[in-house]
Amino acid sequence: MYPKCCIHSEESVKYVFLGFLFFLLLGSALTPGCSKEPTDEELLKSATLHQSSDEFDDAISDFQLLIQKHPKSSKVPEALFAMGVIYLNSKKEYVKAESVYTKLVMDFPDHPTAQGAAYQRARIFVEHLHKPDSAIAAYELFLQRYPNSLPSSSAMSELADLKKKPTPGK
Repeated sequence: MYPKCCIHSEESVKYVFLGFLFFLLLGSALTPGCSKEPTDEELLKSATLHQSSDEFDDAISDFQLLIQKHPKSSKVPEALFAMGVIYLNSKKEYVKAESVYTKLVMDFPDHPTAQGAAYQRARIFVEHLHKPDSAIAAYELFLQRYPNSLPSSSAMSELADLKKKPTPGK
């Protein structure tokens, strides 16, 4: 048997060790940069690689994760635009494409991709969703916000054509 003073010191060492272990684990959990959560740049790169490999569902998942985990990132407009392109051209999911483009135009109107998104919204309404009234409103918004953009002359012409056509029920 150990003398009483030795047992007391062994227990003290045990508690000091457990306390140290607790603070070590707590510190590693709270230390920024130690988490395995991907950065916005890593997610954008991964999504772009998936997109270029025609892995569109994986690309959309990465873009959505970027938007969800890093909503204030400067990469969000790029992610939204790329998602719109995938939904429009690859997946042929026109309602989703229009919705993503709308979010981009409304939330980031000054981002360079917003002009293209605003124009594509109007085209989607005309060509795929067959909603001329929505297309007219989308073209008008596009021309109001981006009057000097490259597709503005096409938008004016397409808008004039839409306004000439009689709408069903009128």
